Amino acid sequence: MMDAARGEVPMHGGPRFRSNLQAELGNLLRPPNPRLERQVSEQVRPRLREVGRSHAGRPAAEIVAALEEVVRSAGARPDRTALEEFAEEISRGGNPFD
Repeated sequence: MMDAARGEVPMHGGPRFRSNLQAELGNLLRPPNPRLERQVSEQVRPRLREVGRSHAGRPAAEIVAALEEVVRSAGARPDRTALEEFAEEISRGGNPFD
């Protein structure tokens, strides 16, 4: 049996957790990549992350509208299917952008 208190986690079938500290360290250690930074998804990621935080638990339709607004404000065309998947996760209290 796995013991989460000792840092043991199952290889599969367990919840999907990702430490914010771990994510931030990854961002700090990742060397700058101009090609990646030009992608709209990277440019709007901080705003998408904020929508994920501020809209947690709200209805998915409301979250989709907020996500679409962020994407459109960057001059891009939203992928409604992807945004609906993200909205479902945010509605359940998760944040795919963390």
